Amino acid sequence: MSIEIITLLLFGGLMVLLILGVPVAFALGGITVLMTYYLEGANTLFIVATTTYKQITDPNLITIPLFLLMGNFLLHSGISDRMFKALGYWLSGIRGGLAIVSVGVCVALAMCGGFGPGILTMGLIAVPAMLKQSYNKSLALGSVMAGGVLGEIIPPSIIMIIFAYIARISIGKLFLAGIVPGFLTAFAYILYITIRCHAQPDYAPPLKEKVTWNLRIASLKDILLPALLIFLVLGSIFLGIATPTEAAGVGATGAFMICIFLKKMSWQVMWDSCRQTMSISGMVFWILIGATLFSVFYTSQGAQSLVTELVGGLNINRWIVLAAMQLILLVLGMFMDDYAVVTVCAPIFVPIAIVLGFDPIWFSIIFILNMQVAYLTPPFGWALIMMKGVAPANISTRDIWQSVPPFVIMQLIVLILVMIFPQLALWLPEKIM
Repeated sequence: MSIEIITLLLFGGLMVLLILGVPVAFALGGITVLMTYYLEGANTLFIVATTTYKQITDPNLITIPLFLLMGNFLLHSGISDRMFKALGYWLSGIRGGLAIVSVGVCVALAMCGGFGPGILTMGLIAVPAMLKQSYNKSLALGSVMAGGVLGEIIPPSIIMIIFAYIARISIGKLFLAGIVPGFLTAFAYILYITIRCHAQPDYAPPLKEKVTWNLRIASLKDILLPALLIFLVLGSIFLGIATPTEAAGVGATGAFMICIFLKKMSWQVMWDSCRQTMSISGMVFWILIGATLFSVFYTSQGAQSLVTELVGGLNINRWIVLAAMQLILLVLGMFMDDYAVVTVCAPIFVPIAIVLGFDPIWFSIIFILNMQVAYLTPPFGWALIMMKGVAPANISTRDIWQSVPPFVIMQLIVLILVMIFPQLALWLPEKIM
């Protein structure tokens, strides 16, 4: 059977299974096992067992549960509530200050625990606080969701670890490459909030509470602990003191100590943190197993030569191909979660980018920036679903959907900037590594 027909059957079958609602891990693994059995026979199914064993015993993957554990400990420590109040005191004189603080706290949580904690905690803390201060609904909801998805691009991002593993590129370089685009996106959000609130003062009325300098100075202690944890985790990686796996261990231990220091640690917190970590880690590992089986089978059938011939035969500018790939990712991101898009598209798109002469680290960053957009785009956007779960009862799905367009525009502007100026992603890894 030709590689073209195999490609059609493999990806067509996968899309059918995903449309039917089959979980991405079982869709990837199931279609691969069926195609392997049909084309190679039962004797080759040992590859399933060996690949699975290799995946779950890879020491590099311990990074994922350790970073997740760190995030879960911080979620239960109450540190985000303290940070929100402390930064709110310092920005009390700025119009739209609470929305800016929400983005800032989400950045700090992203640097501590990846995607998730920002939306969950700020959705419970910041959104009610902003609505109480008569902030515009769209501004309150949009700033929290947009800030929360920064955990996709700001290290230590779980999706970055998965992408690096699937694409076989350096996790450390990918972490470094995500810093400037991540902070640039956060700056774009803050710039939008500031301009919007000055143009429309009713969007964010001044705070009703009077804040003194004594209160501001006293609140600094609530910023110190997360700042120290961020320095220990990311600083140890970027300074070459620790590998990402070792730094993840330091982060999990640091978050555990913060829980103890703030007197939030209990057997219930320990149980909930470990259970949530195991649940998400199990999902991620099953996806990685299915993705690796899919990739191994497709590569063994001659996918690399197909991609090379296909791209080499195209008589169009390579930037048009790149733009087409980004458009495909945007559309897929509206209907599939980022894990599914990464596991399906990364093994195909990264080799194409390399054949076209693009830097794989830079391409990986614009790919992940695209996935960040996917988290905010209906109907499947995970950030929208998570916000609906934690938002006040009077917030409708319509309110949530209407809040995201300005922030999606900011994300797309940053995506285009990184495409036009690759050094935004490549400067830091080249400088340090």
